[in-house]
Amino acid sequence: MVEQLSGKIGFKYLSTHIKTLNLIIKIFKNKEFLIGFIIASFFTIISFIGNYFVPYNPNSINLNQPFLPPSWSHLFGTDYLGRDVFSRTMVGGTVSIEVGLAAGLLVVVIGGIIGVFSGYYGGGVDILVQRIVDIILALPIIVFVLVLLTIINSSTLTIIIAVSFLSWPTLARIVRSETLSLKEKEFILSEKLAGASGFHIIFKHLIPNEISSFIVYSGLAISNAILVQAALAYLGFSGSSVSWGFDLYMAQQYIMGGYWWIMFFPGLAITLTALGFYLISEGLRKVMSG
Repeated sequence: MVEQLSGKIGFKYLSTHIKTLNLIIKIFKNKEFLIGFIIASFFTIISFIGNYFVPYNPNSINLNQPFLPPSWSHLFGTDYLGRDVFSRTMVGGTVSIEVGLAAGLLVVVIGGIIGVFSGYYGGGVDILVQRIVDIILALPIIVFVLVLLTIINSSTLTIIIAVSFLSWPTLARIVRSETLSLKEKEFILSEKLAGASGFHIIFKHLIPNEISSFIVYSGLAISNAILVQAALAYLGFSGSSVSWGFDLYMAQQYIMGGYWWIMFFPGLAITLTALGFYLISEGLRKVMSG
């Protein structure tokens, strides 16, 4: 009997891993996810290890070589201070991606859990949460974050907290809608009849069954956070002297002089990175819904 039981457990364990492996293969077969994964991985990796491979110090000033166009010695040219644009582009995404990943994770955790609790308990809890969601969604994100950064400081942590605070309501509404439908299913009702607590049902059944929404939205949240950080850096709140958005901010006064490369390459990096995470989200959505 022990052998039969261990055999059943082993088969169930193997079956679960096969299903997981098949899902991973299916995900990577999706072209949108694969393209997004390659782009996002590329910019994430070079942003965090680029310092070890860049040809020049990103902050090294050479006033004898300002505004050099792209060439073999300076692949992306130099900026108004003679700094190598290629080197700055290689490492300039560190802050943007840090903000994107951290804010994306916070949005998924906060928005997902609040959405589940709101949908499951309903009543006064749901009404209160939805009114808070309405208020936050009505706030202009950039203006609110700018005010917050002006009052407190423009550190990376402050930007992460501010972006997360304004971004979680969208996921909360998505998860709430799913929870309202899911909590009426038979297996949830049977758990209630068996005396299971609300916390047990939420963390044991509801969240695991809605995890696909969490995962799908995470890519979109990261993409949005990267764009918001870049916009803030463009307005002078970068949290770092080497940032794609900050380089765009400093280059705007020289663009009319024909020095297009100063703005083009950081702008391209921001666009591609945000697009990469968006494609990951879109690819996951199609696989999960298919």
